[in-house]
Amino acid sequence: MEHKCLLVLVGGFGFIGRNVIESIATRPEFSSLHPLVIDDLSNACPGYDALGVDHYLGHYQAPETARFLEEYSKDWDCRVFVFLAGETRVAESRERPLDFIDANISQPSRFVTDVIRPDDRFILISTAGALFDGSFEVRVDSPYCPKNFYGATKAAEEMVLRKLVELRGGAYSVVRLTNVFGRFSDLKKSAIHAFTKAIIAGETVTINGDGKQSRDFVFASDVGFGLATLAHRFSGGLPVEDVYMLGSGRSVTLWNVVEAIELAAGTKLSYERKEAVELLKTEPRDVIASEADVRVLLGDRITPFEEGIRQTYQYYAG
Repeated sequence: MEHKCLLVLVGGFGFIGRNVIESIATRPEFSSLHPLVIDDLSNACPGYDALGVDHYLGHYQAPETARFLEEYSKDWDCRVFVFLAGETRVAESRERPLDFIDANISQPSRFVTDVIRPDDRFILISTAGALFDGSFEVRVDSPYCPKNFYGATKAAEEMVLRKLVELRGGAYSVVRLTNVFGRFSDLKKSAIHAFTKAIIAGETVTINGDGKQSRDFVFASDVGFGLATLAHRFSGGLPVEDVYMLGSGRSVTLWNVVEAIELAAGTKLSYERKEAVELLKTEPRDVIASEADVRVLLGDRITPFEEGIRQTYQYYAG
């Protein structure tokens, strides 16, 4: 009889979680994973209610949520948690630093302390770019050097949650994501999604700085596959690494983004330039992840950037 494992997706109806759910639903190698979503719908993508996935609607930190999870999972010997919740907006971390400490350190710490039991597996979704200053190729063993407060809270979260999960008798792994784009990104405000929506609507966007800053963009479907792959390894008792990276191993500029979107749309994007000196001081100039590191979970399954942009445009264009 096939071994089944409960996969608890905390914040699973959001952008990344939806892509994990799709991978599990469409790929037979992940059939042993049974998804359960915990979500308060504060960042849920449209259509979550039609997925047919078991779920609990409420904040993951609420006492009622912990009681539901305990009751629901009492007959499951294997539980893998994928923790997707938290604050992510770099610019807002400058204005609301205490909120970021609460959302990215304090609340997750209480959740782990209240919920994780011996032999649970816990996967923290973290960030690649924000942990480093953008002056070198990012590897899984690169030393922390965050350039903004958001990155500092994620670095602290990685270390604190690791120790707490270990204290609870669980196993722990971190997956650091580069800049994710693609389907189910309706609520995303990052450049690719904002520019794609604007070109469809015929609106004007702002290009900050000289447009030559670069990022390692990874297609969301690849991220869903990579996270499902790690959860599957965890559930099967296979050895896992302390830290993983999900990216493309390729860095493109903001102008490359504009060109790819224009190609997909068959028209020109209207834009204006803005120096945004203070904002750009808080962001790495360039981000690129080690190709060898991203292939540990993805293998050869890395969607070319231009193809990812084409699919993203089709998603928004309907």
